[in-house]
Amino acid sequence: MRDCFLFLVALLTLTVSSSQEIELPEDVLKDFIFIQDLNGKPALVTQKAIYRLENKWIKTSFKNILTKKDSTAIYSSYRFNNKTYTPITFNNQIHLILNGGGYVLSLSNNELKRIDNSVDQKNQFGGAVFIHNNQLYNYGGYGFWKFKDYMTYYDKPTGQWEYLVTKSKKSPLGRWKMLFQTIDNKLFVLGGRTSLKESSAKDALLNSYFIYDFTTKTFEDKGKFNPKTPIKSSNNKGFILEGKKAYAKQKELVIIDFIKEEINQISSKELFKNLDNRYLVLESQDTLYYMSSCDGMTKLSKLAVSELLSFKTTTYPIAYKKEQTNIYWLILTVFLVALISWLLDGLFRYKDFLKELILFDESTLYFRDRSVQVTSNQHFAIQNLSIKGQLNSIELNEIIYPKNKFTKSHLTLLRQKFIKELNSVFYELTKSESVSIKELKDPKDRRFLIYKTTQEVLKKPSFAAFLFKL
Repeated sequence: MRDCFLFLVALLTLTVSSSQEIELPEDVLKDFIFIQDLNGKPALVTQKAIYRLENKWIKTSFKNILTKKDSTAIYSSYRFNNKTYTPITFNNQIHLILNGGGYVLSLSNNELKRIDNSVDQKNQFGGAVFIHNNQLYNYGGYGFWKFKDYMTYYDKPTGQWEYLVTKSKKSPLGRWKMLFQTIDNKLFVLGGRTSLKESSAKDALLNSYFIYDFTTKTFEDKGKFNPKTPIKSSNNKGFILEGKKAYAKQKELVIIDFIKEEINQISSKELFKNLDNRYLVLESQDTLYYMSSCDGMTKLSKLAVSELLSFKTTTYPIAYKKEQTNIYWLILTVFLVALISWLLDGLFRYKDFLKELILFDESTLYFRDRSVQVTSNQHFAIQNLSIKGQLNSIELNEIIYPKNKFTKSHLTLLRQKFIKELNSVFYELTKSESVSIKELKDPKDRRFLIYKTTQEVLKKPSFAAFLFKL
């Protein structure tokens, strides 16, 4: 019973914690930058003070006297919020980087001041701002009617932004609003938006995936990424959640694991309710903090990371992999193509084989594209001539009149008539007298007659018999 009570108390506490909203300080208006301080806690930066969230908001006014140079950046015509400045920590200091490139503000020892010697460049809006080896970089972006395909870095000694020279012969297409994360010595980049030559769209989605290696100073093209992924570009820079890059929207959280090359989409109607995407989302002590706006009121909301486990999650692979063809279907396809090619080749060879030959079957003689019918006796005579090459008078008598009731002189007349009729058939078929059956004296015994064709007559083979040489 006691365990059940404790469980209900813990559940109630989690529910209250996960949905709790915190009022902003009364003197904080719309112009503020939501950041994570050096202790990992939520904080609000205005032009004159920083508000750190302890048990309540603790205000610390900036003690520095702003120079004209500082004022130019801090009190510029831009709104002082997360759309204008990207908060990022390096050198154990919080820095605010102007969207588009140029101004770099430093927040240290309760002083907010400008540390760059650059100008408002307006050249890399929506670029990927990140830290690598304690060095500040900005990749891509948009400015002066062009999407950028290069990377710049902030040179601390000079306070200027310099162009990063790579060793790649070809760089990926210029883009902005890409999804990105730096891991070890690599910058991973997914998607983004750009103008394409083959498209009339001025801000088209990209479906590319590549890596920049800071060691080799080269780009590695990873090809297209999975078109089913739930996010392909983002207006915000995202945040780090348990070592992975995450992007939040109302009702949805997308977590990208570049090492495992997979994307997890967490969905719920109650997730990031009334999220104001003008501000970042940050993780602190297993709690997600974000700004929510409703009825014109902006508040700080929080969500327990553990609660994400209760929401529906869908996983997608990053890499675009075409459906692999079954190896057996591939082998079968290759076999069928080869078989059809062989059959067609055999068919053409078969036609060429038949073209100039005199062929026969049980009832017909064939030559080129012509044919004539033959009697059964004529077929037997042609068949024997095809097999033996010749017939003697006795064999021919057996074919014509097997009962042999006629006299020798009458048989001679019958043979002559039979050969004459058969030669007429050959003439009708070939339209030439060059093909015929001749009556000759047997060279071995001139008392007997033999019969030969002037051109070989072959039994017509079937296509299968020809193809397989049967």
